[in-house]
Amino acid sequence: RFGNLNLLILLISVLFLPDIFTHAQQPKVKKSIFWGEYNNFLPSGEMARFAGETLHYDISFLWFENAASAKVSFFEEQGKYFSVLEASTKGFVGFFTAYRKHFYKTEFEVIDYGRKLRPKTFLRQVTIASNVETTTHKFDYANRLHIWEKYANDEKIESGQNELPFEGAFHDILTAFYNIRNSAYGKLEKGKKFIIKTIPEKGHSEISVHILPETDQERIRTEEKRDKHDDLLLDVIVPKEIFKTKTGKITFWSSKHYIPTETTVKDYILLGDLHARFTNREIH
Repeated sequence: RFGNLNLLILLISVLFLPDIFTHAQQPKVKKSIFWGEYNNFLPSGEMARFAGETLHYDISFLWFENAASAKVSFFEEQGKYFSVLEASTKGFVGFFTAYRKHFYKTEFEVIDYGRKLRPKTFLRQVTIASNVETTTHKFDYANRLHIWEKYANDEKIESGQNELPFEGAFHDILTAFYNIRNSAYGKLEKGKKFIIKTIPEKGHSEISVHILPETDQERIRTEEKRDKHDDLLLDVIVPKEIFKTKTGKITFWSSKHYIPTETTVKDYILLGDLHARFTNREIH
């Protein structure tokens, strides 16, 4: 009897244990994440959580797909925070546009218990062939001064200073970008509007942000034959000098995790509308 029982146990082991072992060794399949979403998302929190993030984009314009690329990164080094936005044309379009490059860098102070940024310095540099236009900005909060200098190649051609707003600061595009993503100006809801004081540029000193209401968003979604997701559609107007455009108008769709997935920069000088499409989020 015991011999038969042992034989039965042996047969069961041979038949079923390999499947059990194989199942246990199979890797766990991660839950799929929609475009522009990521694990451990928070609508607001400490700015330090963006450190190490880079968002990548392909840019198209005129008749050319992927004619340029861009990336925006957030860094932390020895307790100091800064962000860099880089964009450049490539290939035939690069040749046609003299390999135009845009480079922006902001050094931040973290305020409001780690939940909001304000700029310490802001650098904008536009390179076309061998010509480099550079503008530097410094923000002296102790004396409430904004000090700026403009260079053509290495020659200083303009400089000046003006007072900072009585309350707050001038928020450049990178400061505004991360503050918006962290709900620092208010909760991101359809229909909301924000006015952000920015560096004065030829009479323009505000960044306006309008999250379109549901009715407008659905109308545009239908016109563009887009699938319905929990995303947001924003109209943003920045000073025209920032991106060298005619209007300063930017329209973008944002994922529900506040990553711009499709962006249109209106009326870029000589090239028309630029269309940027999010490709991937990298953590380094």
